[in-house]
Amino acid sequence: MSFEVTFLGTSGGPLEGNTCSILLKSTSIEYSTLLEVDDHKPTELKENDEILVIDAGSGMGKLTDIIYQESKNKKSICNLLDYYYDSEPIHYYYHSSINLKRPFENFNKFNTISYTKLIFNKLNNFLISHPHLDHVSSLVINSAGFPTNNPPKQVYGSKYTINSLQNHYFNGIVWPNMPNFDILNLNSVEFEKSFKIGNYEIEMFPLSHGELNMIESKKQKNNPSDGGKRHSSITTIPAGINDENYIKTKIENDFTHSNSGNLEDPTQSHYQSSAFLINRNNSSILIFGDFESDLISKLQYNQKIWHKIAPLILKNQLKLIILECSNSFEIDENKLYGHLTPKYVIYELKQLEKEILKISDSTTKEQLQQPLRGLNIMINHIKEPLLTNTRQIKDPRKQILLELNKLNTEEKLGVFFSIALSGTTIVV
Repeated sequence: MSFEVTFLGTSGGPLEGNTCSILLKSTSIEYSTLLEVDDHKPTELKENDEILVIDAGSGMGKLTDIIYQESKNKKSICNLLDYYYDSEPIHYYYHSSINLKRPFENFNKFNTISYTKLIFNKLNNFLISHPHLDHVSSLVINSAGFPTNNPPKQVYGSKYTINSLQNHYFNGIVWPNMPNFDILNLNSVEFEKSFKIGNYEIEMFPLSHGELNMIESKKQKNNPSDGGKRHSSITTIPAGINDENYIKTKIENDFTHSNSGNLEDPTQSHYQSSAFLINRNNSSILIFGDFESDLISKLQYNQKIWHKIAPLILKNQLKLIILECSNSFEIDENKLYGHLTPKYVIYELKQLEKEILKISDSTTKEQLQQPLRGLNIMINHIKEPLLTNTRQIKDPRKQILLELNKLNTEEKLGVFFSIALSGTTIVV
């Protein structure tokens, strides 16, 4: 079976409008089939729950733009590439093994808004990796346009993510309490326990997205050193709040514990993100939220995922891994904010390579000179380098791809790197 992946947004910010969101479906249906309207019945997807939305940093607005651009110009367009003097054509960023597709090119450009509405009416299931704004903002804003006479949208995530959505977004203050209006349901799912959505079997894994710490403005002014703590992907702990008590309370309230054992050690103070392993008809795709390397976190979250997917790679069942690489240059780990750079991407793939070799028999090991050879790795969540002092800012996507391919050759991994571009659709 083949997956069709549409990248609504792939940027890690700070520009808004292209932040992370993915539409995933099988190639067995086309988006055009969703536009058939029966005046006598609510429109329903012909194949049950066939389309998944993974993260929701971009949504209706971006889909509207994609449909318009494809139907008008008969080609895919990534507006981010227009902002850099050294950008290349779209096909440069995708490995030759990746098939590009334009699912909306035959739509009528004058009906774009209607198409977006009809398609979003059929998008029933959202998987949210973590509750940062660049991964949930369109879910919040778009919910005002979700139909009230259809079954509510189903939103899935960790206990931490779901509690954050309810308490900090859909709380009646920042935004209306949409779960109370049956516009959407918030569903907490457990880590490392598979659940089903239609024909999909999904398993969610915990990730570390940086270390919780106190960054207090007054202390920073008086003492530039932060005492050896790594900067977090999250937030300032309010002045006057005890650092240790804040972290202890947050861990106890937000982090999920499995009945079969601790998946999150309450002594570890790390912001929680998630990865989703999605399987349909013995074909799988692995999609990461934001995360950092085990080498930095000193946890083994990523290692557990590599252990899980190693057999799938040996059986040629894993079609694609989508993961982040936020920065196009190596920076101090204390300022990574829970993200990856090319060096850490390669390190993590080397750990995956080791996991495959561990489960290979002696005969297979001799054949597996490059156990990851031909594995498609798609990079997303690349940040626009607006904080650099360089006058002519280079395309970070091009720089990351060049660096990854250089390291890929040096380490003899043999993986196929591509860069996910907002506004494009691929088939794997």
